[in-house]
Amino acid sequence: MKKNLLILSALFCSAILIMYILIRHAEPDRIYANFTRDYHKFKLLPIDTILFPGRVSIMKADQGNIYGYVYNQNSIFRYNSFSHQTDTFFAKKNLPVNIVTRLEIDTITNKFYIFDDTGNKVITYQPDKNKIDSILFRKNNKGVSGDSLENNFFLSSDYDTTKKILQLKLRNFSFPGKDSVLHQFPFFEDGGLSADGFFVRNLHSHEHFYIPFYNGKIIKYDDQLNKISSFHTIDQTKSGNITVKTGKIYTRSSKSIVINSTAAVDAKYLYILSYVLTQDAAASGYRGPAIDVYHTKTGNYEGSFRLPGFENRPVIQLARYADKLIAVYENNILIFKLNIYEK
Repeated sequence: MKKNLLILSALFCSAILIMYILIRHAEPDRIYANFTRDYHKFKLLPIDTILFPGRVSIMKADQGNIYGYVYNQNSIFRYNSFSHQTDTFFAKKNLPVNIVTRLEIDTITNKFYIFDDTGNKVITYQPDKNKIDSILFRKNNKGVSGDSLENNFFLSSDYDTTKKILQLKLRNFSFPGKDSVLHQFPFFEDGGLSADGFFVRNLHSHEHFYIPFYNGKIIKYDDQLNKISSFHTIDQTKSGNITVKTGKIYTRSSKSIVINSTAAVDAKYLYILSYVLTQDAAASGYRGPAIDVYHTKTGNYEGSFRLPGFENRPVIQLARYADKLIAVYENNILIFKLNIYEK
């Protein structure tokens, strides 16, 4: 049990460290790719800028609403793009978790899934009812549910302390005994940190993606076909051990390089914020990140675009809905229209 807690702590600290580097505007080491990005297909048009009441660490958008979790207030705030008003969507007093680490929206049922920092508890909430519908958690291999849930499974990453390997699982919170292992990451003496990453999914296309921070292999799961596959980003960076060990604790090495920092997805494209330097950037002296776009069905590279700078702040989160792309710059959220020029 103590070992599990140490590993969970290390994974959480790794994510915090990545955010710290980005927030402090430190110039990280960069991966260079012998590749020239194509900027012709995707074009951004600025629409609006919204100031949130604190730094937004998690953000989702749907049907004209932007939801942002502000860590230092442990609350979720909502901005409505039609009324141009911001309100408190889920206040700290109503949020029965210490830290929110993931937020998902079921756009069909308008149900929200709010994950805690252990990955073992999820709150389901429907705004129309203005109450918490249920709290699901894993304990003694049993699930607890307050109602009948739709789409109540998600991808999760779990470290197997026996095999000493990080696994990608399809987690069913109502029936945790039915969790299934979809993928095992390469083995390193690292407590699972080298495979650390994040999740995005599109409910309508039934596609889930696991995007690693430190390499270019994207894992895709189609829950309709029950099929797992993978593809590589333009840099082709392979998995490697990015940790150092002190006693029983694994920590991120100062030589490790963050490649992918956040992403968004729609029914056709996956948008990944990449810190990889390509030939075009090196030639022009550009040192900022780019958003690389991949087709969700084929994994093919479709093009890239750059986000404009804003008060020298890093982009922390991305979201996509309708023809909009949303980007979080700490406590500022910028809304863009994304024009896509199909051939």
